[in-house]
Formats: sequence, C-alpha cells, structure tokens
Amino acid sequence: MIAAGVGGTFAYKGIADDDAQNVAATTPDQPAGSPAPTSSGPAVAPQRFTKVAAKSGGTLNKATVEGRRSGVTADVWVWLPPGYDAPANRGRTYPVLVTQSSLPGVESNSFVDDSVSFLPKLAAAIETGTVPPYIVVAPELMPYPKQDVDAGLTAAKDTECSDVPNKPKMATFHNEDVREAVAATYRTAVDRASWALIGDGSGGLCAVKYALQYPQYYAAAVSLSGRTALKSPLWNADPQAKAANDPVRLLDGRPDVRILLSGHTGTTGSEFAAKAKAPTQVKTVAGAGGASSDITRQLSEALTFLGRNTKNPAA
Repeated sequence: MIAAGVGGTFAYKGIADDDAQNVAATTPDQPAGSPAPTSSGPAVAPQRFTKVAAKSGGTLNKATVEGRRSGVTADVWVWLPPGYDAPANRGRTYPVLVTQSSLPGVESNSFVDDSVSFLPKLAAAIETGTVPPYIVVAPELMPYPKQDVDAGLTAAKDTECSDVPNKPKMATFHNEDVREAVAATYRTAVDRASWALIGDGSGGLCAVKYALQYPQYYAAAVSLSGRTALKSPLWNADPQAKAANDPVRLLDGRPDVRILLSGHTGTTGSEFAAKAKAPTQVKTVAGAGGASSDITRQLSEALTFLGRNTKNPAA
C-alpha cells in the first residue's frame, strides 16, 4: 500500500481565532475493533521518509506524499516512538495516532513542532503506560501555497477536511493516501481498534468528522477546541455536498466510535453529544479557550481517553 499523484502543499501552526474552544472525559471500555478494509488498487513500494530530528526519545521523519487517489501532494511527518528501531521490536506492529492541527497549517503540523509540547507529553504517557506506543502520523491539513497564508486567505479556501466538489480532495488524501503511504513504510497495526485521531482547532473538526465518516479505519477521536459545524464559504456552491459531510448528520450513521470533545458547550458540545446514539459515544467537557497553552493543559486528559479507547496490538 502507498500513494502517488499531484496537487498542492499545506500544514499547521497554533490556533487561529476561528479555532478557539476546549477537552475531555473518559470511558473505560476498550473499543471492539474489526479489521480495517484495505484500500483497493495496486500495492506500491515504501515511501522515502527522511529523518528530520530525534525528538522526545523517538525519531521524526518526513516525506512528500503524492496522493494517487486524491491527486493531492502534501508533506507528512511520522514520529516513531522510542524503541521502534530496537532489534527486539523488529517483528512488532504499532498502533497509530493521526494528528490534525489548526489553521493555517502550512509547512508544519503543531503536534510535531514545538507549538503545544505534544511529543514530550506523549512520550511521557507512553513511558507510564497511559497510552500505547503510538506511531504518530501528522499530515499537512490543506494544500495552501504560502502566499495565500500570508494574504490571510486560508479560511476562505478551507475544505474542512472534505472532498469539496472541484477542490482538493482532502478527505481522500488524509484517509486513503496517507494511510497507505504510512502502512507501506512502517510496521503499523491493520485493525481499526489500533488507530485513533486527535486534532486541535480546525483539526479538531477534522478528527471528529473522520472518525464518523471512516469508522472502518478509526476507533476513537479527540477534538481539542474544534468546531462540529461546517462553515467554509466553499460549501455555498453545493449545499448537498455540505450536508453529506456535516458531522451532525454523520452521527445518524451510528458508527462504533468513541469521541471526546474538549471545552465545548451548546451546539458544539452538549447538543452534539446528545444527538449521538449507541454505539457512537460522545463525551464533552468544558474548559478554557483555544490558545496553545490551553491545548497543552488539555493533553493529559486527552491522552488518558485515547489510552482507554485504543488497542495496543503488542499487549
């Protein structure tokens, strides 16, 4: 499995004003988990990820992935947990945590840069056994050219992690192309019970949406200060497509996923959670706003939630 194609470039840093809201509650149950269906298409050779840095006891690598299904080209960072390359672990497979960060997200991902101190906190949680030793997958969020970011045009071009008609197919890129690229290159678990999502700001919207839209791939998701409503102007030309991607409407499918909303009230939090019907579970906890320091404070509870709702294939 892997990826190829053409497209733009994109990524993430911090949280924009548009992305402010908050974290977590937990459920003690382990998700059931069923085998994730493999994507159709020819198998491909592993991607050429290159080492960026040693971080938090693990290794941060990077590749530019060309999406053969989406036609999108963007950077993807992968953090390998401590011990991944140890000879004793060569036959071991690892759970995966996909991170989606906030707007504008060009040429970085806040979960693997130093914006919210995520990797140090994750490494500490792995050390204490709070979470399994995740492989972290951190794709760029959107195919923005840098000049659009500098001109403040990112909100106007936000696909909200969807395949908006006649726009970059970001849902296909993140959930098919990136998944294939990572699975072809690293020793990832194949069952959906071992895959989870976390996002902040606009990335929080993406994490929730993807868990509901692709439950064959993910068992759990955490939104740190993210919305649950679509509002990009790109939807104005196709309200039918917007309805098909609306997280509230996706709840109607009742996928077997666990979702944690951070710091939300009203429509985004309690009302959204109330609409969830079994086996979907949505927890929400009020909290501070969406500044990076607030996100950092939310991580402890978020990681506890993920640890309780993600399977460790080596356990």
